[in-house]
Amino acid sequence: MIVFIIILIFFTPFSIYSPGENRNRGVVTAIGIDRLQDEYEVSLLTFIPTANQSYQEKTSVISGKGESVADAIYNAQIAMGRKIGLSHAKTTVVNESLLEEDVASTVDYLSRVASLPENTVFVCTNNSAKKVLEQSHDLVDDLGLKLEQIIGYNANNIYITDTSLEAFYKGYYSYVKSSIIGYLTIEDDGNETEEISEISGSQKTNEGQSEGTQGSANTSSQGGGSQNEHIVNQGQAVLLKSGRKVALLDIDQLNGINLLNPKSVNQIITIDGVEKDGQTFTMQYRIKTKKTLTTTKFENGYPIYMAQLILGVELVEINGKHDALRVNTEFSEITPEIEEKIEQKIKEQFTASLKILRDCDSDVIGVGRKFFKDNRREFVKFMDTIGGQSQAEKFINYVTFKLNIVVQPD
Repeated sequence: MIVFIIILIFFTPFSIYSPGENRNRGVVTAIGIDRLQDEYEVSLLTFIPTANQSYQEKTSVISGKGESVADAIYNAQIAMGRKIGLSHAKTTVVNESLLEEDVASTVDYLSRVASLPENTVFVCTNNSAKKVLEQSHDLVDDLGLKLEQIIGYNANNIYITDTSLEAFYKGYYSYVKSSIIGYLTIEDDGNETEEISEISGSQKTNEGQSEGTQGSANTSSQGGGSQNEHIVNQGQAVLLKSGRKVALLDIDQLNGINLLNPKSVNQIITIDGVEKDGQTFTMQYRIKTKKTLTTTKFENGYPIYMAQLILGVELVEINGKHDALRVNTEFSEITPEIEEKIEQKIKEQFTASLKILRDCDSDVIGVGRKFFKDNRREFVKFMDTIGGQSQAEKFINYVTFKLNIVVQPD
């Protein structure tokens, strides 16, 4: 007991009056990387602990420039006046121009040395990655959503695949050397712009001012950039091959890629030219359920992929209006004409997506793995005829797909 009391006497005052960890270390919740001519700019979305009654996080975007990512992070750290901690970073944003080269070499330092978590969401943007971080505060104010939640919806409902940094590396080092990452845009809503000043080379804080020679900081908790610009999620994605962008996929192409994935539902299928009582309608259906039965075989030495898809669909819009459903309830019936049009639209999506994957030698749907699992001996024998395992990424080019689609109301 005496020893315990002595410990309390000596260490309690030190613990109570010692400065908080936030004085020495900045908590980074998102990181953005841009390429500006011959140098990199790394921007850090930093959490600022502030007492308030709104339960909102106060954030600041701090950036640094350098000839390498390591130099840029070091200069951003100088501008911040604190050591940086990336263990809480949930989103990594890169500018689209970085995908013209092997982006793995750009993010390698972050994951290997700077301890960036591999489960961080990996995103590409057509605009400045720094601007995406600056606009992310508006997401919280306007929608109550954080940046990782915006692209996380796509990962759960559209891509149906993990879009983390770890998933990127798994695809990068796989035999197909391919992966899919999210894509966000920044668009102008047409209102007048309001310029937000940026403090370059120094960071103003409530405690004073700390100088940073090559860094820059924007400490406005309301975000930066133009007030009329917003982050827009259009459901797009980037197909990467060997760390480089090979295709920008739209929502229809993503639906085609995910057609054979039984977990991929909620896609909207739009069909035109539906005739009813002498009128022509545009119908939108949502896939609520999906059952997939797949099998593979080799016929005359060539691979055949066969799949039967049973789709449960529901009508969601008529001519772009929800209210029309209350009046035209008879449209809930799946007529042979509607079934044929839905089947045709789905096969068109799959054919277009398959062409992209074949042109890019990117088997992100795992066709090669399926054949290797089901028909290993025939698969190895076929690979020998086209050049061996080194040509495994091209296997999808030789596969014939036979799809049988059954559409029924759900």
